[in-house]
Amino acid sequence: MKILTPENPEILSAVVMKDGEIIAETEQTGELYPQYSIMKSLICLLIGRLCAEGQLTPKTKIGQLLHIGASPISGITLDALMTMRSGLEHKLLFDDRHSCPDYLAACCQMNVIKPEEDEEIPFLYNNACAYLAGRMVEEEDGRPLDQQIANYIFKPLGITEYEFEYDPQGHVFGASGLKLKTEDLAKLGQGIMTNKICSKPWLKAATKPRVMTPERIPYGYFFWVLANDNFYMSGKWGQKCFVLPQYHAVIAVNSNMQEKDTSNNYIIRQLLPLLA
Repeated sequence: MKILTPENPEILSAVVMKDGEIIAETEQTGELYPQYSIMKSLICLLIGRLCAEGQLTPKTKIGQLLHIGASPISGITLDALMTMRSGLEHKLLFDDRHSCPDYLAACCQMNVIKPEEDEEIPFLYNNACAYLAGRMVEEEDGRPLDQQIANYIFKPLGITEYEFEYDPQGHVFGASGLKLKTEDLAKLGQGIMTNKICSKPWLKAATKPRVMTPERIPYGYFFWVLANDNFYMSGKWGQKCFVLPQYHAVIAVNSNMQEKDTSNNYIIRQLLPLLA
């Protein structure tokens, strides 16, 4: 196994896994790193499970599950939430969890953009989308998100160390707030790629290019899409999990790139060649 020594000190930890085995890694300390928006991809996995059981579909609307009255957001579908095309005019972000005494109430008060005829609702990256999707999953399943993630995602992969963050009402903040070890982030990618925690039909649906982001990267259902059926999960400040069926490989990186996220460049230039 190759020991990695990143030149950039903002790279905190990296793991390269091929055929389920670690072939290269930085020195691992066992630290739990914040994964930020990688949490969104886990919400997608839970939605896929409920869709397979016939309890949800991408067309399920917020108002069908959440008791929010005549809120403007009631007609937004899971498909719109998972593709960041909800039409929510205001952009709630992770830091807003400290200023919102009730995050759901804040979402319900937002205006929803009404596009002109034949116009598509634009992509707007918004933590409210994943938060609302997570609340819908809780309502339909009847169990808290942390229990569902532990039972259906982490337990099958042997992941036992993790932390969640909760909103003031005790709901897991489905848009962010997860902490994992880097080697467990790699296990997560491996479990998705081998359909251990995600069915083939749902993985295909989740990683299908559905909208083009302003950065010109295709986006699926809470997953970023690459060529040749490859895809990745992404969190702010350089948390990445590249899932590469083309190479039977997974690359997981945790970083602290608060000024500029160059973790993709690090993965492509320094880690991807290890798989050749």
